Amino acid sequence: MCASLAIPMFGCTEAKKVELKAPYTCEVEIKTESDEYIGSLDRDEARWTFSYTKPEEINGLVITYEGDKYNVKLGDIEFTDDRDSLPDSAISTMIISALDSATLSADVKFSTKSDTVIAKGSAGEMDYEITFENDMPKTLDIGSIEVEFKNFELK
Repeated sequence: MCASLAIPMFGCTEAKKVELKAPYTCEVEIKTESDEYIGSLDRDEARWTFSYTKPEEINGLVITYEGDKYNVKLGDIEFTDDRDSLPDSAISTMIISALDSATLSADVKFSTKSDTVIAKGSAGEMDYEITFENDMPKTLDIGSIEVEFKNFELK
């Protein structure tokens, strides 16, 4: 009982599930231990699309996930394959898996701190923490990857 009384004193309380509505679009800044990526993320009811602008070597790279397939396009190079063939450690796969898990999985723990909702769970074999404000993602930490979501807009 003491522990349950102490939680509100520190500003954290149990929260309801986050409702992340699609379709939406946002900018993403991704930091790994060795690299930084900038791009955009678009989500509609049936498809995820990542478009990268930085670093320069992958400017124009577009990865689309739809159903059990994914498509990669960079300039004149394009291929489609089964989504299961992508490793769980692919950055874009980890991000969409965490976002899906936070809104669809029953195994996610939610807490509220000030005006934010924090979702903690796992996607594949990676633990994640997503910070939401007004049901919109602001940050994601998954493994050694940090993601910041900016200019989030419902379409």
